[in-house]
Amino acid sequence: MKPLDYFFDTPASGEGRSPQRFRTFFAGLVRVILGPLFRYRAYDLHEQLAKLPADQGIIIAGNHCSNLDPVFVLSVLRPRVVRFMSKEELFALNPVIARLASWIGVFPVKRDSADLLAVKRAVRMLKRGEYVGIFPEGTRVRFAGQTVVNHEGIALIARLAKAPVLPVRLWGTERICPEGKRLFRLPRITLRFGEPLALDDPMFVGMEKEELLAAFTTEVMRRVYALEPPR
Repeated sequence: MKPLDYFFDTPASGEGRSPQRFRTFFAGLVRVILGPLFRYRAYDLHEQLAKLPADQGIIIAGNHCSNLDPVFVLSVLRPRVVRFMSKEELFALNPVIARLASWIGVFPVKRDSADLLAVKRAVRMLKRGEYVGIFPEGTRVRFAGQTVVNHEGIALIARLAKAPVLPVRLWGTERICPEGKRLFRLPRITLRFGEPLALDDPMFVGMEKEELLAAFTTEVMRRVYALEPPR
């Protein structure tokens, strides 16, 4: 049996029938089960992707309220494969969960540290033309006023890979399992994609590295939260 690192480092379109078949099965399962339950829908995705080269690696960056956020993003972007960066604790929960997550395309990152291995993996994925999903907030935002620190790793990865960032905002996922509530709810989920952003944007010209990383990360999240739900 191949180690998990093999799946973290192998191209999404590379060897291994099991991961490819499982990704197809998982996407179908999401559409069949979660589609009717949450009636999720994405807006402006194709319009924003049309502004970027078809074979270019792209970072997908969004707000984070629920463990199901990546599932909705993965589903609406199919047949494109999104390699989501996720906390390493996920891979310690259960060997089966860890292997299935790696087949979907998820790879681990150590939170609250400079995880250079995760950064290098993300950069390699992007340079191969793959999509990488990142939640810069680093944790779920469960309630209004929660203290959140945006992690600048997204800017570092964008800089090293020379990859643009495509913002996405999700509405409704915060109501699936609200803080302090035991009941699982089934709200309608909406996703909206925004204008791509790259480090060669004129607003970042002349900035030093540390200032650049902080400013880029702040602007990414500003664009995420500036998106408004469709009327």
